[in-house]
Amino acid sequence: MFQKLFTAKQIKEIDNQTIIRQKLTSEALMERAVNNLHKQLVKALAFEKNIYVFCGKGNNGGDGLVLARLLQPVYNVTCVIVPFSKSGSPDFESNLAKLQNLPVKILDFSDNQDLKIDDNAIIIDAIFGTGLSRPASGIAQKAIKIINHSGAKILSIDIPSGLYADRSNTPDDPIVKADKVYSFQFPKISFFFPENAAYVKNFETVDIGLDESIIAEIPTKNFMLTPAIKNMLRKRSKFSYKNNFGHALIVGGSYGMIGAPVLASKAALRIGTGLVTNYLPRCGYKISQTYVPEVMTLTDASKKYLTKINVPDKITAIGLGMGIGTKTKTQKALKQFLKTNNKPLLLDADALNILAKHPKWLKLLPENTILTPHVGEFKRLVGDWQNDSEKLEKLMSFSAQHQVITVLKGAYTTISDGEYFYINPVANAALATAGSGDVLSGMITGLLAQNYQPLEAALLGVYLHAQTAEKYVENHRDFSMIASDIIDLIPNKD
Repeated sequence: MFQKLFTAKQIKEIDNQTIIRQKLTSEALMERAVNNLHKQLVKALAFEKNIYVFCGKGNNGGDGLVLARLLQPVYNVTCVIVPFSKSGSPDFESNLAKLQNLPVKILDFSDNQDLKIDDNAIIIDAIFGTGLSRPASGIAQKAIKIINHSGAKILSIDIPSGLYADRSNTPDDPIVKADKVYSFQFPKISFFFPENAAYVKNFETVDIGLDESIIAEIPTKNFMLTPAIKNMLRKRSKFSYKNNFGHALIVGGSYGMIGAPVLASKAALRIGTGLVTNYLPRCGYKISQTYVPEVMTLTDASKKYLTKINVPDKITAIGLGMGIGTKTKTQKALKQFLKTNNKPLLLDADALNILAKHPKWLKLLPENTILTPHVGEFKRLVGDWQNDSEKLEKLMSFSAQHQVITVLKGAYTTISDGEYFYINPVANAALATAGSGDVLSGMITGLLAQNYQPLEAALLGVYLHAQTAEKYVENHRDFSMIASDIIDLIPNKD
């Protein structure tokens, strides 16, 4: 259900232990890795292309040299050596020697800094790997500039040169802007940082046979969701009836914002909740009963906004906050509710904005309450950050401090329970639409109501929500998706 993600230091240890445990040389591991890379890479190459492989003098450059040797029988290959150090690593030097009698053109970038590359060519970037610990400079910086301004398609081996594997770069660091990255064994943590979107436009992992036992042994706090997460979905008996699957209460809405809780309630039904009730201001009654007749509707005494939150006895989980606004009476109603509630709870949207105004109320949250902020709402809760590394630190510390599960929504939605990070690798622009977050909150609340554990509900809801967008764009433009489409696609089996 999860794939481990590792720091650069841990990746180096896994490489070293693989060499020891599998009784390999480092060069043999390099050969195996690049042979597997070659099998995947050729699918993206056109036969008429000229290929330029930019090789640093470390082991990432060695990977580039092996790839050049494998490509040269079919493609017109030029190796551009970027001499950021006087001597190369042993594996680099060994593989450079193997190219000497092959029809591969070898250039020293020191003597070719005005190199002109055809727009139709392909550049393979193998200057730096995951071991980089400081910004690229000197001759390497110049090579990166040439690559980025070439107009050619850029493919990076393992990681774009200049990018750190597990922490943020500074804004002015020279980094290759890769159209696609072929990452060995696992994605790098930094691939999921929004600030790195220009450098990692797409990535694909390459299985290089790293030792599974050492991967299992090395601890990490970072995980990526995989399609196997869907195995969490429970099978149902043919003798089931609706009361077996919980009763969700969706609390939300204000005048002009009734759509938010209505979407959430329909999503809760679609995810399999047996019974769903909306609790709305009176202005939402007809809308709820008309748009989603399968949902029961209760109303506040107030017509336009919530002034009190009444919870029926048989409710098994509550989703609260969608479209409620921040009126003073609504804030007081939320505080009173939090003082007495002991049911599984999800808070979204304006409930989070109210908590940001009254941070002491966070102490009232039951343990493992799920919060689903977007970036703006999260900033109101924790303050600003300098970069994505710091954002994740705040996500972890906030979740740990308040003993909550925080679902930080975005292109790569990240969930933290205060101990671990779980990154959803499905990033799809189709989800950037009004009401998308309300649907997600409804899905997670529905899973909570069915007695899934809070972390299970958050992980499963996030993945299934993202999967609907993947299915939608198979037949439609991403910009045309609306929130109700997400609900209609929740039953999709793929």
